[in-house]
Amino acid sequence: MHRRSILGALILGVVLTGPTGAPSAPPVTEDEGAALCAESKVALSLRPAREPFSAASTNIDVGYYHLSLTIDFSNDSILGVIRIEGKVVGSPLSVLTLDLKNNMMVSAVSLAGGGALTFVHSGDALDITMPASVPVNDPFAIDVTYSGTPIQTGFGSFVFGTRSGDRYAWSLSEPYGARDWWPCKDHPSDKADSVRVTVTVPSQYRVGSQGVLVSETVVGPDTIYDWKSNYPISNYLVSVAVGEYVRHPGGYNRSAPLTGLYGPLAMPLEHLVYDDGSTALPFGWSNVTDVLDVFEGWFGPYPFANEKYGHSETTFGGGMEHQTMTSLGGTSVGLVAHELGHQWYGDMISPKSWRHLWLNEGFATYSEILYYEARQSTYPGQFQGLLTSRYNSALDAVGTLVLEDTSTVSNMFNFSRVYAKGSVVLHMLRNVIGDVAFESTMKAYATDPAVQYGVATTADFHRVAEQQSGMDLDAFFYQWVTDGFGYPFYRSFSFWQPAPGGGCDVWTTVEQWQTMPYSNIDVFEMPLDIAVTTPSGEERFRFLNDQRHQVFAYHVTEHPLSVAIDPDYWILRPFEIFSSIDETPSLLTIVSLAPNPSNDRLRVDFALSRESRVDIEAFDVAGRRVLARPGVAANAGPQTETIDVRPLAAGVYFLRLKSVEGVATRKFVVVR
Repeated sequence: MHRRSILGALILGVVLTGPTGAPSAPPVTEDEGAALCAESKVALSLRPAREPFSAASTNIDVGYYHLSLTIDFSNDSILGVIRIEGKVVGSPLSVLTLDLKNNMMVSAVSLAGGGALTFVHSGDALDITMPASVPVNDPFAIDVTYSGTPIQTGFGSFVFGTRSGDRYAWSLSEPYGARDWWPCKDHPSDKADSVRVTVTVPSQYRVGSQGVLVSETVVGPDTIYDWKSNYPISNYLVSVAVGEYVRHPGGYNRSAPLTGLYGPLAMPLEHLVYDDGSTALPFGWSNVTDVLDVFEGWFGPYPFANEKYGHSETTFGGGMEHQTMTSLGGTSVGLVAHELGHQWYGDMISPKSWRHLWLNEGFATYSEILYYEARQSTYPGQFQGLLTSRYNSALDAVGTLVLEDTSTVSNMFNFSRVYAKGSVVLHMLRNVIGDVAFESTMKAYATDPAVQYGVATTADFHRVAEQQSGMDLDAFFYQWVTDGFGYPFYRSFSFWQPAPGGGCDVWTTVEQWQTMPYSNIDVFEMPLDIAVTTPSGEERFRFLNDQRHQVFAYHVTEHPLSVAIDPDYWILRPFEIFSSIDETPSLLTIVSLAPNPSNDRLRVDFALSRESRVDIEAFDVAGRRVLARPGVAANAGPQTETIDVRPLAAGVYFLRLKSVEGVATRKFVVVR
């Protein structure tokens, strides 16, 4: 597809449409799913950090896991047999290595058809010697028998506990915790094609997991729950939740408009809530059908429609997007929306590596915003309040959005960075490419054959966004996502004068700045909206701002009363922008000197009411003239001249402009 630059998409004088920002920050309710998700995860991550790198064999492609687990509440332990099936890739396989925490005791390893295998469990690696080298493209299948009490790392991995006298257990393996409780290839890039989880528990407990409940079998004092999912799944999304649950079955019936787009759907919903004597399902949970309706409209069909969606209640304070059955420790609508958004972005499309975590959390955080935008009449003020809150939080983000370091869980899941800034970047991209292209990008990314039900990097989303918008977005992704950090500061100075044919001509000078170590981007190249208020209303214009200092000229129908840049707060920046507007002055006026201090060239912005010649001079603090440029021709209105200060020594100087209209003086500083 032909690609246009951002500049090519900007047309002077086009009236802008789309979601608006806020001149003041509305109050934000506590119903913030991303905040709850991040806060609970980071709180849990205060447990010891773990080594992030998988030791598992890289020359295997896992196709199937079957976890057969017995939960023993008498000593808070797991007895498990894990079937692992896959094929060999890249090079022959002689020793199969899996990730498994060393406190879990392996008692036997065998081929799936029988035949014991020798193994060594050293550190967190389980090395299994195959009976013969397995050729490339050949299958393998083994069973590992093990037991133990998992050590809690990261966000918990596998947790036993007591709640109101009742025992419970739950898993939360993101990002490196699956190896804490079951042997696997613990890396998100290798998704299994399917997974089965069979759990034996005392009969007073229920078990929730991903996929479809194939059977529920009572054997003596125990019940065996057998869950099966036929969709690809990353190992960190494999889950178990055990408790004295009350089951709340339900259903989602696709609305008529969506049925027209995707066809009919009647999908089961499955909710497991701790037995507290209440028969009511929490409101946020019951509202999931409405959230599904909004998200199918935005993202396309729910990706696991052949199985289910639902929630299992847990004791951590937020949520975890376990595939087809989210684990929730809260009940808010925002939290439900956040975790449901993950089913598309995080579960169906998982990160190829944890450096691209924003593709999970930034997308799910923006999903909340999209839901409240669609339901503004139901939740007045929530959309704008949440959006403003995310912008404010994103100002505290440190480092690039694509993570440089994934060794520290609390750093990886920093709210300001991957959640807030990730969602703000999507909102800014929406403004750059437009609503129609943005919605088609979200859908096309979800259905892109290169990543659907697979794994993705930022480059994949970048590619899809360019395909759908027809624009070159290299600068956008470079400065906001992959390489850049920080954000721009702005200020503007505007002058106007009556135009001969009626109305007024306006010149708006926009200055943008940011410095290291605060930001590593010299100029943030972004479309910049300018709103001019006149006695009859507002007129809007859009320009490409790609320089630190730029003058934009345009015409309005009446004299301007005020000028605002980025009035809808699309760009990540400090909320306040200094802005001034004046009629073209009757006397010579210095508008600004920049950069000041300077070590190279000093830009002089000035204005005068009629065509004239201006003498430009500079003096040191002793009154000695150190620079002279006489008789510079200048037109009426705003003007810019640049003077070379490299010959000057470090110190304080005074710039003087002189014309028939008067004299103007301003101090500047030279640094070396």
